[in-house]
Amino acid sequence: MHQTKVLFLSYMLLQMSFMMVLPIIGPVIRTQGLLEWHAGLIVSLSGLFWMLTAKFWGKRSDQLGRKKVYLPLTIGFFVSYLLWAIFITYTLQHHLTVMTILLVMLLLRCVNASFFSGVNPVVVGYIADHYQGEQRAAYLAGMGAVGGLALFVGPFIGGALSNSSLSLPFYFAAALPLLALLLITFKLKESQRIIEPSKIQSVNLKMTDPRIRFAVLMMFLTMNCILTFNMCIGFYTFDHLHLSSQQQSASIAGMTLSAVGLTLIIVQVILSKIKPKRHFLCLSLGVLSMVVGIISVTLTEGLLLFVSSAILMGIGGGMIFPMLSIITANRVEAHEQGAASGLISAAQGLAMMITPLLATVLYHYKIELPYWLAALLLLVVALILPKRIKNEAQHLQRLEQTKLRS
Repeated sequence: MHQTKVLFLSYMLLQMSFMMVLPIIGPVIRTQGLLEWHAGLIVSLSGLFWMLTAKFWGKRSDQLGRKKVYLPLTIGFFVSYLLWAIFITYTLQHHLTVMTILLVMLLLRCVNASFFSGVNPVVVGYIADHYQGEQRAAYLAGMGAVGGLALFVGPFIGGALSNSSLSLPFYFAAALPLLALLLITFKLKESQRIIEPSKIQSVNLKMTDPRIRFAVLMMFLTMNCILTFNMCIGFYTFDHLHLSSQQQSASIAGMTLSAVGLTLIIVQVILSKIKPKRHFLCLSLGVLSMVVGIISVTLTEGLLLFVSSAILMGIGGGMIFPMLSIITANRVEAHEQGAASGLISAAQGLAMMITPLLATVLYHYKIELPYWLAALLLLVVALILPKRIKNEAQHLQRLEQTKLRS
């Protein structure tokens, strides 16, 4: 099997596992007597651990090799998910205090996120090790499409399994990292480009580095939109669509997230084929689509229009994520790829730390409020994109003139 296929398949299994429980969290929280902000606290605190560990994993993969870091990440992710599944089963069968449930779920989710935070930096670093230019862009878009497939299949399976039991999706999600572990162990070869330790020690990238700070900010705000949507969807479908049960809410949430995932696949497969050179222009179109989609979610009536608005968000995400990966990879040196990808992943963790708690608290006061705030923040920052689009067009024009002279 081609190494990229092995890499993408293992990545898809891990992403699918992570996404599978999203439509289940809301119903599980309410079934156990916890409040909406408890769900936000669980995800927010795990985001802190994500942010603190992402750069570490990326930098270690630069130094030790991608596979040597990918393996322990996957093992840790599997063990933490298995323990989480066992605990959810226990809480559904036995009465525990709200504080006990909250503390254990906080601990398990933080451990889970600490391992998962390194997956994206390692996979992006592996691709950056082996491919350059348009080929790198195509594979990064392909990686995004694989992530979209996980977002499509994971919540769909999670929502379907929840009709039988709210704990069953957690066990299924725990089995997927085990399959990924077997693939990585026996099929994936180590990356050939191992960076000299002296160069690794000299890397001191920060989120404020002028080469990547825009990508970091855009990733944070994009994830803020997505996490707001995902975090509240289990509650929002029940309240906004006036459903009759929490299990029906989980099923509808899973179907909606699956539609978004399918959209991500289609958009990113198209991008991987056409290999656009105007990265900032594609990024701008993605931002516009996401803003319109998240606002439309709050203005629609009925299931069809609700899902259509979510699909519009998916189109935006399908354009934003690969463009940010390409922009970042093209602006740092070879020995900085893992660290830079780790910082982009850390921006996701920062969003995960802030957004869920903020969104669920705002949701308590007005169910549309977290969606409006997320869209407004992304739109405000996007106002600086026209200048970057112009600079990019001028740069491409100069390159074309240079080619003609030569």
